[in-house]
Amino acid sequence: CVMAVCLVGICVERSLEMVIGILGILKAGGAYVPLDPSYPQERLSYMIEDAALKVVLNHEATSDVLEAYTGSVVALNMPALYSSYSSSALCTAALGLSSSNLAYVIYTSGSTGKPKGVLTPHIGVARLVINQGFMELNERTVMMQCANTAFDAATLELWGPLLNGGQCVLYPYARLSIDLLNTELDKHNVNSLWLTAGFFREWAMYGSKPRALKQLLAGGDVLDLAAVREVQRNMPELVLINGYGPTENTTFSTTYKFAGQYTSEFVPIGKALSSDELYIMSPKQQLCPFGTVGELYVGGDGLARGYLNRPDLTAERFIENPFHDAAQTNSC
Repeated sequence: CVMAVCLVGICVERSLEMVIGILGILKAGGAYVPLDPSYPQERLSYMIEDAALKVVLNHEATSDVLEAYTGSVVALNMPALYSSYSSSALCTAALGLSSSNLAYVIYTSGSTGKPKGVLTPHIGVARLVINQGFMELNERTVMMQCANTAFDAATLELWGPLLNGGQCVLYPYARLSIDLLNTELDKHNVNSLWLTAGFFREWAMYGSKPRALKQLLAGGDVLDLAAVREVQRNMPELVLINGYGPTENTTFSTTYKFAGQYTSEFVPIGKALSSDELYIMSPKQQLCPFGTVGELYVGGDGLARGYLNRPDLTAERFIENPFHDAAQTNSC
């Protein structure tokens, strides 16, 4: 059962405690629910209530954010917290968990209504960062973690290096600025980076040229062609990748690697990840012939398990795959 885990909130700023807290939740067999400390109290209260969070991890910098919360609060920055517990590794296998159990619940922006908690299993994360072909992830990877953990880009930034023996560098500032980011990239010899399409454009047109950067992913919206060409002009050896996909399909559904000096007038979304499936279908869910317009359906190991406490919306958006009896396809 994918819900046979405890949901634990984590309301911390980007820090070592944040990583410790997330790892602790997962090692104990739980699933983490990131709570952005900068969110309005109304949104935080809604998420806490909707997820029925009985425990929330925080630290000193965010202690006042949870003043109205009546559940248990664990302060991650208290030295006594670590000294009072065993340092022996937990045996997760003994908990009876599998790759289909939940890893985290990330809430959508709520731009089309109330925020929805997306139920993401461990297999979705593993398929994104283990033995995938769209970028290099190994013990030499040094990746910057600069996205908010309540945004699913953090999934790649955290687990890409950590699950491959690499290094995850935490961006130390609350505000993302080009100068500060470039300074940190050079300071830590970061070779892998993920940026939103909007910030990618600003960063590229600024003439950024971090000395160690080898691969850059950008996505979340249509990439600006002028920015693509500027980056390729400034860093001709850089591997530039367009990543496309909804939160409901664990960060990326497709990727496109730009080759050489890109001259086309549009940016493709590329091909599916190796464990995923893509279909272009008509409103009647019939496969569209090549060259015709349709709706993109995604399925496979990256697919979320639906929306928390929203069986109606889950049934609407997560449909049975008409081409595989046991699979599901997401129509987002």
